[in-house]
Amino acid sequence: MVAMTWVSVEFARLPGAYFYVPEPSLATMVIYYAVILAACSGWFRTARRMSLGAAVLLLLGAGYCCRWEASRGETDLTVLPLSGGHAIYVDADGRRNDWLINCGNEDAVNFTLKDFLRGQGVNSLPRLVLADGSVRNCGGAKLADDLFSIGELWTSNVKFRSPAYREAVAAFENSPSHPQGSRHKLLNFGDTQGCWQVLFPIATGNVSRSDERGLVLCGSFHRTRILLLPDLGRAAQGELLAQSNELRADIVIAGLPDEGEPLCDALIAATQPRVIIVADSEFPAGRRASRALQDRLGRAQIPVLYTRTAGAVKIVTEQAGWRVEVRGSNGKWQRAIDKRMTNGEFLMPEE
Repeated sequence: MVAMTWVSVEFARLPGAYFYVPEPSLATMVIYYAVILAACSGWFRTARRMSLGAAVLLLLGAGYCCRWEASRGETDLTVLPLSGGHAIYVDADGRRNDWLINCGNEDAVNFTLKDFLRGQGVNSLPRLVLADGSVRNCGGAKLADDLFSIGELWTSNVKFRSPAYREAVAAFENSPSHPQGSRHKLLNFGDTQGCWQVLFPIATGNVSRSDERGLVLCGSFHRTRILLLPDLGRAAQGELLAQSNELRADIVIAGLPDEGEPLCDALIAATQPRVIIVADSEFPAGRRASRALQDRLGRAQIPVLYTRTAGAVKIVTEQAGWRVEVRGSNGKWQRAIDKRMTNGEFLMPEE
């Protein structure tokens, strides 16, 4: 037994010894074990049964291929609440087009983000974006790099004074094993990188608070505009309104600033969102959306989802429109809001 344990551990350390795949569905597991049992029990011994089994497997394979082809036309954005911070994972067609925006602190990476990404079949990440310098959003960047071999780190040109932020940037700038040395790249105002456009900030320089110059990104996915607002304070929201005229979005994802409230009324009027997702958390208590904020957003008569109560929220975009899903009590994704281009109506789940 000791020898078997040693062999298992040592072989697992070899490069390529294992890799993660998306969580299989119940139907997939039933089919898998049914095929194994049929093969081991000798059910395929006769030519007739072998032909029948091959035909069934071909039909199942064709069905899975059709399902895979249909899923390639979707882009998923998942908002994960992470102990006061939040991360956004963008799963596009092909792993090279995926994005991770923020990563949480080390505990969040170790206990939440790691399991989530591995459950999606993620073995490596092409790029990580740090939207601000708060430890709750960037403190686990080095650990995430160790776990998922992140290809590039993208930040704004603002130099935050946060020690956690500076350590994360330094780790990606000093990469002796990387062919180009530094893996740190900058997102400047007006830049378009992949599916994202940078709307804020313009000014550079050193800032002490993470909600003063957070990185605002607007993405377009199958004609669906999604606006990512970091933990912007009221002053930064005013600057954003003054600097950009391209704020209109179908879905707005907003974090909570250290002081004040996100999404002032003028910003809501400028974005005109159909859905608002507020990335708050149950703990610590200071990272919960206040009753005053909930009342104010409720008066806007726009569907609002709070990650403190909804948990992880997934946005699925496709050519026909988009939908928002939340985790049900059974752990499966359930449709919460559906916007189809064909009818233009919201479909809300029953309470």
